[in-house]
Amino acid sequence: MSLTFNKFFLFLTVLSVIIFQSCGKKEEPQTFVPPQQENNIDKEKENKEREEFEKLKRLKDGITDTSAITKDTISNKTDSAKTITDTTKKAADKKTDKKKLVQKEKELNKRLDNPTTAITDYLEFLKRGTSDGGNFEKNMKKASDLWQSGNIDRFKSNYKNTNKIVILEEPKIISQNGNDAVVQVKIKKIDRKNGKNEEMEMTVKYNLYADSKGKWKIKDNIVVKK
Repeated sequence: MSLTFNKFFLFLTVLSVIIFQSCGKKEEPQTFVPPQQENNIDKEKENKEREEFEKLKRLKDGITDTSAITKDTISNKTDSAKTITDTTKKAADKKTDKKKLVQKEKELNKRLDNPTTAITDYLEFLKRGTSDGGNFEKNMKKASDLWQSGNIDRFKSNYKNTNKIVILEEPKIISQNGNDAVVQVKIKKIDRKNGKNEEMEMTVKYNLYADSKGKWKIKDNIVVKK
């Protein structure tokens, strides 16, 4: 009986220890570990954004065919655009320089040339062409070129029988307004008719205009015979 009690007591003691250890043991809390974040940008998203960027760039450059766009073609497109821009700029600069040269030529002509000089040159060609030993064809052509609508055949017909032209009064400006002017000169014309010389004095008024280069041209004239 005493032995049985002792075994029971020992059993209770061990059971108590087990229960005490079970109750005193702390349960370790579970720690939530979030999934590892990716450090790199999502490749699919990156590629999509890149495609959108290239599409917008192509639309800006006026490209509609996207079937064969590569880095090289885009680079070539940029180089070509730069070349076109440079060429256009050079052409514009050249055009500007040409306009400046034309304007300078016009201003120079206006300073060096004037309506009276144009008439003096014109009469000189007539004098040379009708003088003995003068080159008739060549000087009639030069005289004709000083008219707005020259006609060498008319000059050859009008002066074929002229032996001499004498300037009695030098050309002088009667009026001038901008690119228009009137110059008057008094001359004596000696023609060979019916085997003898006929002299005729006249006052001639020439209406002139300055062309785009500032060169004076004869539009028409009025002849008053003495």
